[in-house]
Amino acid sequence: MNPEQDNTTAVLDELVVDTHHLGAVRHVLGELHVEDAVKDAIPEFDLTLLTLKHGDTQDPVTDLDPVLTEVRARIAGSSGGWTPVIGKNRKMGSVFGAYPQTKSQAFWNPMAADHDGPWLEGDAGQGVRVGMVDTKIYKHAQLTDSVLAAEDDWFTKDRLGTSYFEEGHGAFVAGLILKKAPGATVVARAALRPDGKAEAWEVVKKLATFLADKPEDRVHLIVMANGCRTHDGRPPLILERAVERLSPHIAIVAAAGNHGGFLGMTSSTLITRNSATWPAALPGVIAAGVPVSSDPDPTTHYSPDLPWVTHIVQPEEGDTFTSTYLDSATVTMLKGDPAKDLTTGYATWRGTSCAAAYLGGLIAARMPESGMDTAQALARVVAGPLVDDFVWPRDTEAAHQ
Repeated sequence: MNPEQDNTTAVLDELVVDTHHLGAVRHVLGELHVEDAVKDAIPEFDLTLLTLKHGDTQDPVTDLDPVLTEVRARIAGSSGGWTPVIGKNRKMGSVFGAYPQTKSQAFWNPMAADHDGPWLEGDAGQGVRVGMVDTKIYKHAQLTDSVLAAEDDWFTKDRLGTSYFEEGHGAFVAGLILKKAPGATVVARAALRPDGKAEAWEVVKKLATFLADKPEDRVHLIVMANGCRTHDGRPPLILERAVERLSPHIAIVAAAGNHGGFLGMTSSTLITRNSATWPAALPGVIAAGVPVSSDPDPTTHYSPDLPWVTHIVQPEEGDTFTSTYLDSATVTMLKGDPAKDLTTGYATWRGTSCAAAYLGGLIAARMPESGMDTAQALARVVAGPLVDDFVWPRDTEAAHQ
């Protein structure tokens, strides 16, 4: 896989800075003959995005690491060891496939599924608002009345047109949430491109809108069926800041990642099966994985078996989940796999993104019973008895069966 397409890399010429530290950082950049320009800002999280270029040549900066190191060192040397809050604009992606694991790609392709009758049955989760940052939402007939999204966050596809399989990502996640909480409302805000990828800045900008909402309009929890890994194993600044600011007000359920069966390290990815997925591995985030399999095939035990994975979700049918999807005659799969006809509007898929959406729905379904308190609702989910008994805390014997 081309490193430029890998979701563990960062935008090469962009720097994220805590807005309060902007003056100090820009002063040192000037000393280094690096010119900067403000590209964007997220006031809710006190973050500013700069673009960088070399002042001597006017070429974009292509390697941030030396710049970051020198800025921190110079400021620390004159500030008693203190360093500013600065970081990279990481690349993120959906967590349905085992990127960057490239073997057994067909294992990660959605498969057509049939469903008769209404998708949403009952009123569990009535009054609960579940936020979601994902791809644009496909205008599926079973979802439109239960999903709130800006006009630009919806998309429609000609039934005979060609779609990329990741374009059904948002519809699949929303469908799983509502499958377990049919009375809830999904508030969808699109950040991922049709290929299921985005820069972390775009994801965090959408997360900030949930905090900017009026308190009476705020979502009660957010499902993050996307994430990234980092070369140094440290959390991206902007995701850490977003969770820090959101978590006192809004719970976050995130996918643990699908790299648990990744057998080694490559020069293009620099991650292993022990790498953390962000934001799932951040403190306070409810990180959803699936059971660890005893099957020797690495693709079948893809969920990380690591301490920060807080909850395990048993897939519905074997190792897959079924949800709403595209209604398209031609869906392009991962490179090298043939296109598929998925005109049923439903699909089966696998991955810890499914687990995050499913768990988010279960929590939402139990929130009215606990007065919209996420912690109490989650306790009800794992304490049971559940109708489907599909979720348990990671640190139990069931998680390793």
